[in-house]
Amino acid sequence: MTRDRMKFDLDTAWRDAVRLARENSGLLFAISGIFVFLPYAVAMLLLPAVAERPDLPDGASFEMAMQAMNAFYAKTWWIFAIIAVVATIGQLSMLALIGRRASPTVGEAIGIGGKAILPAWLALILQSLAINFIVLLIVSLASLTGLGALAFVATLFAFGLALYLFTRLSLVLPLVAVDGEKNPIRALTGSWAMTKGQGGRLLAFYLLLAVGAFVALIVALLVVGLVLSIGGPTVAEIGNSIATAAAVTAVVVLATSVLAAVHRQFRRLERSGPSVPPTA
Repeated sequence: MTRDRMKFDLDTAWRDAVRLARENSGLLFAISGIFVFLPYAVAMLLLPAVAERPDLPDGASFEMAMQAMNAFYAKTWWIFAIIAVVATIGQLSMLALIGRRASPTVGEAIGIGGKAILPAWLALILQSLAINFIVLLIVSLASLTGLGALAFVATLFAFGLALYLFTRLSLVLPLVAVDGEKNPIRALTGSWAMTKGQGGRLLAFYLLLAVGAFVALIVALLVVGLVLSIGGPTVAEIGNSIATAAAVTAVVVLATSVLAAVHRQFRRLERSGPSVPPTA
């Protein structure tokens, strides 16, 4: 008799995510409005005053594009850092709100998010450093051979490996916000252990959602951009900034609901234990 772990179900995860988002839509958008929409909208409106956006001429080389982008981010990196920290507090707060069985109030959830930001960011930084190191090591070793084809294949492999590793470590935020894990190392190892044997299915789930969200986002922004263009350049610029902030907020709310649903399903799988098929 063999004992196999029950499989992660994509349809269940999606239905749970939609249900969590629908049942808590008012509270989720209230928190995301404060921690995601407002900072992002203000930053989009203030960026032109901080640094000029890169406006490359036709036929610009890759080196010119990289230099322009580096110059832009050298002046604006602190804005994006503040947005990232504030948005992460909001995401942790939303996870605590919809993921904890005690059903905290909005104020309590925000308090949990504020206290969880340090271990969460430490875990995310360690995760990013480890994955980037592995990717750079693979690409560098392949490049040293001088074989262009090998370097190209190694780059594709490293990119796929990075996606897989990010997937296996994607439950760090729920572990910190919902389970109350304060140790960043244990949060990383906990996510790795929780998703053991489920990385491929979970990655497929994330990719399907990402493609769908990307297409919907592009279509929505194109439609809004066409409508706003009627009002002239100033109206279009301000309107596009607000619309982009609203779209990013919706994506963050959806992603947070998905993380909460995935975390909840894996906890159910742990409680149910391995499935036992009937013997002959």
